Amino acid sequence: MRPVTPASNKAVPGVIETLSAGFDQVNRVLWVVALPVLVDLFLWLGPRLSSGPVFDEIGRWYNSMVDTYASVAGGVDAGSLDQARQAVSSLQAQAGQFNLLSLLVINIASVPSVLPPTREGVPTFQIDTLGGLLGVVLLAEVVGILIGCLYLGVLAQQVRDGRVVIAKLGRRVWFYWLSVIGFILLVIGLTLVISIPIGLAVGLVQLIAPGVGVVMLALASSAAYIAAILFMIYLFFLVDAIVVSEVGPVRAAVSSARVVANNFWSTVGFIVLVYVISLGMQVIWKALGDNDAGMVVAIIGNAYIASGLTAASLLYYKTRVSRLPAATGVLGRVGSPESSGQNPESRIESHR
Repeated sequence: MRPVTPASNKAVPGVIETLSAGFDQVNRVLWVVALPVLVDLFLWLGPRLSSGPVFDEIGRWYNSMVDTYASVAGGVDAGSLDQARQAVSSLQAQAGQFNLLSLLVINIASVPSVLPPTREGVPTFQIDTLGGLLGVVLLAEVVGILIGCLYLGVLAQQVRDGRVVIAKLGRRVWFYWLSVIGFILLVIGLTLVISIPIGLAVGLVQLIAPGVGVVMLALASSAAYIAAILFMIYLFFLVDAIVVSEVGPVRAAVSSARVVANNFWSTVGFIVLVYVISLGMQVIWKALGDNDAGMVVAIIGNAYIASGLTAASLLYYKTRVSRLPAATGVLGRVGSPESSGQNPESRIESHR
């Protein structure tokens, strides 16, 4: 285990300084923006995958179930049935328009994207079975995470080491990929372990005492909502920890939570500022995307600005985790291999 390097006495950079430094880092590896640009161009100009037939079949099944229930139960409010059918029809329409390839950039470790609409005239391929849909979704997610880890790995190397070594990145990107997928599986498992017993308990209470069951359901829903907000705040730097500190999903979660806990209001301010900038730029990109030239500008502009914000997030994490004392000898200072007097591979092993 590598000993903890004492943190520098120099004050950590503020939020605005961190944002500025993030763009400075991107300017040193400007070629990294080519990856999100290429992905967006593929989503814009490439083929389209639609799940319309699957959701059409689900809609027909649902409507038949509603009709059967209405005929058996009797006295069912016609307005409620119409609202249910309209909701299903809306879902079918949205599913038919959604490009499943967009899932390449909808995950916790994706490249930034403006999610450009597919151009008219491109070939469209229909997924007509539920198994095929699930397979496409799973494949798009794992491939998208791998692309995202490659992109984030470049920025993390630049932020941490001051240079990018492609050979090293080629070896480590698989570790990042497996760590992100491992975290997703842990979250799914933990959610099932917690939600199933609570759901069964609430359902049982509702059968015995409906009034108490309603209160329990409201409390459980409120608790889940609060937990989700805290989860998003305290694990905001989870992927940053994976690619900067090069640790697995559990240690990355602990490291992210420690950084947030020790810099709570600064972190909240940073998160809010990043989201405000991102949302504001999305409005601009959407306005520009009405024509082909504007869409090209939006894709390139988003790739650069979003990369700067991503690098700023990595910097924010790095500068603050380096000042934390080791937690039970596990989490130490994040620094370049050269500055610690240790070769890169031994530093990586000490974090595992």
